Amino acid sequence: LYSSHAWIGIISGILLFIVTFSGIPALFDHEIEFWQYPAYSELDEKKPFDLEQSLQTAKAIDFTYDNFFIQPAGEINKHITLAYFTQDKEPDIRYLSANNYQEFPSSPSEISHLFSHLHTDLHLPNPWGRYLVGLSGMAMLLAIIAGIIIHVKWRKEFVMLRPKRSWRLLLTDQHKLLGLWSLPFTFILAFTGTILGLLGLISPILALAAFNGDVEKATVAVLGPTAEVTGEYTPVYPLNELWHRLEIDAPDTSMELIQISGLKLLTTKGTLATDRGGIIKFSGYHKNKLSNLESITYNLSTGEKIHQGSFIGKGPFQRVFATVTPLHYVLFGDVWLKVCYALSALAGCGLILTGNMLWLHRRGHGMAHWLSKLTLGICGGLVVSTSLTLALSQALYGLASPEEHHHLEELGFWGFWLLTIVLPFIFKDGFSLSHYFLRITAAGFVATLVIDGFLHGRWIWMSEGWVFNVQTGILFSALLFIYLDWKMPKQATIRKAAESSSNVDDSEFDNAQAS
Repeated sequence: LYSSHAWIGIISGILLFIVTFSGIPALFDHEIEFWQYPAYSELDEKKPFDLEQSLQTAKAIDFTYDNFFIQPAGEINKHITLAYFTQDKEPDIRYLSANNYQEFPSSPSEISHLFSHLHTDLHLPNPWGRYLVGLSGMAMLLAIIAGIIIHVKWRKEFVMLRPKRSWRLLLTDQHKLLGLWSLPFTFILAFTGTILGLLGLISPILALAAFNGDVEKATVAVLGPTAEVTGEYTPVYPLNELWHRLEIDAPDTSMELIQISGLKLLTTKGTLATDRGGIIKFSGYHKNKLSNLESITYNLSTGEKIHQGSFIGKGPFQRVFATVTPLHYVLFGDVWLKVCYALSALAGCGLILTGNMLWLHRRGHGMAHWLSKLTLGICGGLVVSTSLTLALSQALYGLASPEEHHHLEELGFWGFWLLTIVLPFIFKDGFSLSHYFLRITAAGFVATLVIDGFLHGRWIWMSEGWVFNVQTGILFSALLFIYLDWKMPKQATIRKAAESSSNVDDSEFDNAQAS
């Protein structure tokens, strides 16, 4: 078990770090998107959602598709999103003010999507990227289970930290502390991430277990039916009436997404019509349940409810499956629960790094080993690149055109990361380089706040709401990396500690080696 725990961590450690660390900004993608684009926070307060007016605006701005999505304004964003997706072209996404239903320009930045896709599919082609992420989650899950079994003295290890002893003992104690204190969250993230990443592979198995192997029936049960196009068109049923009917048909449910299929624009009359088989599907989350995925589908022409998907009251297998997405993406609770998830993910990153360093130290390898260089370059480089890209993205609001903005963001992100991957193979003093990485990361976060203040006048002491919350998170990140740079030993300090601990009892070292 000791060997399994170690080798699983070593083989998958770097990939696990990428997935875990990128999950932190991905967890707050809506908050980051709202903070980053000043136009979002300048919108007037939202009014009660008017579905019919949204469709009239869609018609007016030539958003005339027969199958598209509407996302009502949420708690954070004060805009309505219209989205049309196709496999061969870029998606058509428009934004409407939730106050006056007028279209406004979207954010030129794509940084939140850059981080989100790194977490979900590593920017690799579908579905291989998701499968790789799912396999990394499985490796993390196996390492956690093995770690739980081998740590028999976990009560003592909950509070044990010996910073003034040897470097090896310090790594050992930190590895145990990070693992034990973050265990509930890291286990949940690993388990749910494995299922979500490998869902394309395990869907037939799930269908076999719950629907006797009928994948189509399983798809309809979860996602609802699709539109059956007949070619006959009728007036659209009053959609606001359907929206208000949800309070009866789906009480205590927050509807987050609307899919409309079969809608047509009759240009001669300028009115909306629908195919007789057209549907409108509302999807959301129950406010008081953990297995909270809910959906209701109505016929667009008659308003008849033709399907309702709910996992409430279902069997234990289906209810457990329904909790996977809410548990992984924190679709329940409040922002403080997200903060707990983020801190646990950060602890998971530390767990991976200390595990790699322990493995190298036990075998007498130093920073000159290729695995040390690769770990520092890829893992440390990702952190550096994230902070510098945030600063770059804010600066681009004043330097680049909207068309160039997200292209320069991507170029900067991958360029910064590639440079930091190469640096450990050029500079021999890896420990000093790791300190520089920490300082550059902190400087990047501070620069982000300073640039935001100069360009947009949003200094942290003048901000409020979600802008203040995100800025506080960035400031906390900067202070955290300054603290890590201060507390992490220098090379000379490690050597002195190793020499001074040469008379430590052999049994103590045996315990450290066992971990």
